[in-house]
Amino acid sequence: MGKKTFPRNPETSSVITSINTASGILLSSFDNSAAAEYFALVTHGLDRHRLRIFNVRSGTVNNDYTSESNERFSCMSWGNIKDNGEFGQIDDEAKTRKRKAGSTVTKVVILGTHAGAILMYSLAHGAIVKRLENAHTMPVLDFVVNKAGTKGYSIAEDNYIIEWNIEEGREITKWKADAKHMGRLRLSHSEKKLVAAGHTISLWDLAERKVVKKYTGHASAVIQLVFSPQDDLLVSIAEDDRYINVWDAQTNNTNTNNLTVLTLEDNATHLHFSLTDPNVLAVSEDGTCGVWQNATAAPSSSRAGPPRRKIMRGAMTRAPDTCISVTASQDEQTRIPILNARFVSDFGGQAVMIARGSSIKPIFEVVPFVHEESGAVLETVNLSRQLVTNYLVDDKEDRVAKINKAYDETHTNVVGNVDYVMQQGRMDDSDDEGDAVPVSNQAEMTIEQRLAAMEMAQEGGVDEDEDEDDLDDDDEVSGKKPLAQQTKSIGGVPSMPAQSLQNVLVQALHSNDRALLEGCLTQRHPETIATTVRRLPTPYVIPLLTKLIERFQEKPSRGQAMMDWIQPVLQIHIAYLMTVPDLMTKLANFYQAIDTRVQVLPKLQKLQGRLDIVQAQMEARARTTRMLPQQDALKPASTYLELSDDEDEPDHDMDDELDNMGLVDEDASMDEFSDDHMDDDDDDDDDDDDEDDELDADADMIELGKA
Repeated sequence: MGKKTFPRNPETSSVITSINTASGILLSSFDNSAAAEYFALVTHGLDRHRLRIFNVRSGTVNNDYTSESNERFSCMSWGNIKDNGEFGQIDDEAKTRKRKAGSTVTKVVILGTHAGAILMYSLAHGAIVKRLENAHTMPVLDFVVNKAGTKGYSIAEDNYIIEWNIEEGREITKWKADAKHMGRLRLSHSEKKLVAAGHTISLWDLAERKVVKKYTGHASAVIQLVFSPQDDLLVSIAEDDRYINVWDAQTNNTNTNNLTVLTLEDNATHLHFSLTDPNVLAVSEDGTCGVWQNATAAPSSSRAGPPRRKIMRGAMTRAPDTCISVTASQDEQTRIPILNARFVSDFGGQAVMIARGSSIKPIFEVVPFVHEESGAVLETVNLSRQLVTNYLVDDKEDRVAKINKAYDETHTNVVGNVDYVMQQGRMDDSDDEGDAVPVSNQAEMTIEQRLAAMEMAQEGGVDEDEDEDDLDDDDEVSGKKPLAQQTKSIGGVPSMPAQSLQNVLVQALHSNDRALLEGCLTQRHPETIATTVRRLPTPYVIPLLTKLIERFQEKPSRGQAMMDWIQPVLQIHIAYLMTVPDLMTKLANFYQAIDTRVQVLPKLQKLQGRLDIVQAQMEARARTTRMLPQQDALKPASTYLELSDDEDEPDHDMDDELDNMGLVDEDASMDEFSDDHMDDDDDDDDDDDDEDDELDADADMIELGKA
């Protein structure tokens, strides 16, 4: 009949949160200092990657950097580079002064991008201070830098290893890896050996640039490598593999077999080798951390546990000497995942710095793995701490039960449009059934009547005259202004108070009432929408956003109306949306629809430009056509020219020019010529009369002189 299986009991089973699925972390790493001063974290944003650097001792965010629009990070590492004074200096004089004062070393986070560029983010300057480009054409998979900060080595999906001059930002040399799909690099402490790893591990001699050893043992791609402080051991972990291999990294022998195999209960994700002792730690996907003392030593036969077996060419497996785990203080069965860990100098080097909890605000803690008094190694270290999640609102049972209750409006006092003060709507509770507050003013419209009026106004079936008459009659009795004068409208839809609309929207989302939700979405007033979205409880944000996106995709003609709601939801609740793990999956179709519409925009802009040119030409021609009749109408029928008295003859040249211009016709010219001659004759007669008058005046003056 077979073995009968039973479903898991959530009340008694252990709840293990996977780091990769729950935390939303893409890349994470402590810095290379002995005290682990900083912790770098790369997470998903809405449309780009975000780097945050935490101060481990204070737990605060020291730096925050967001990638450019089309920039995606593929790898991250720590290092130090030389600062000659050029970083952060604008003028040349300041650069010269800093260069003369001497160079210093600045701590940087090195980020590889999918475009093949390498970015160096300085903690001191808070910006990208160096870019290494134009060498890799595919995503960068790893980058390591020497202690002096002058040289670096990178590897990308093109399977090329490049040596860089960091100060000058140029490529020194480039060579092909000896195997395919190499994705990880590690530089030894002596800087004489370089390890490149994929499915196999190759140990390179940098002086001669040749492979001196090649290790095989992992079934999947290697994800991390570390050297011992003496560079005699090499430790590696692989993807989806719970085995940790320890290799002989000395170049004076040909031993390529693994010395020891360390094991975890789940797949290993992070690895670190102590800087003072031959101790190794590894973090697993189930959120625990294992510590091994003297990693190359043979397993102890006195240790309790299942029997060990030989694997991989005779190497013995070793379970961790110390297992560190964190459980929730509210529920011992709930495990808080450890995101990353490394050895620190506290407690004489016998302690581990762990980052646990949430990717929004991780918590850092130093955990010793030896007894404080006796110094004996502790087999298990179980910490009980407060549960911290990525959600801004904890999903407690009482809160969930309260939300799942049916929505009740009996305790809500609906008032007029002028007075927006409203009591907060409460969920149905048996203890408060007798405290219902009746509606104080029956003359006001109920929510059902408001929605009906909005639908009728939108469909155009409302008779404005009848409605105004009815409202006027009601207003005369109640002594209030008509509703049309109290409420502003946009696009023919009356505006509803934000508090009432928020209550109706919550009710529609809670009961999944499509008709009621459509009535709410007809609201187009920007301020009302923003206030409604701002007051919307957090558990209803994702359902509202999902329904808006569905309607946006179903009917493209409603795109503008839906965007009036989608935009404030994304802007106001951005902090909560960034904590949702699968938000990118939910918004993928929405992004695709937006991209499709945006792609048509350049073509439409070109078409609009051409149409504008055609329209301008048509208007210019029409304007010219309208001006021609006006010019003909303004053409004079005749032109009069007044000639001076000194000229005896008319200016025939001027007449000819006017005649050629078409401004004087022949009849008018002849009339003017005859008139001119008549005027000349009259002038001659006047001159004769004037001469006679002057002679008479002279005779009178002579007679007076004689007298």
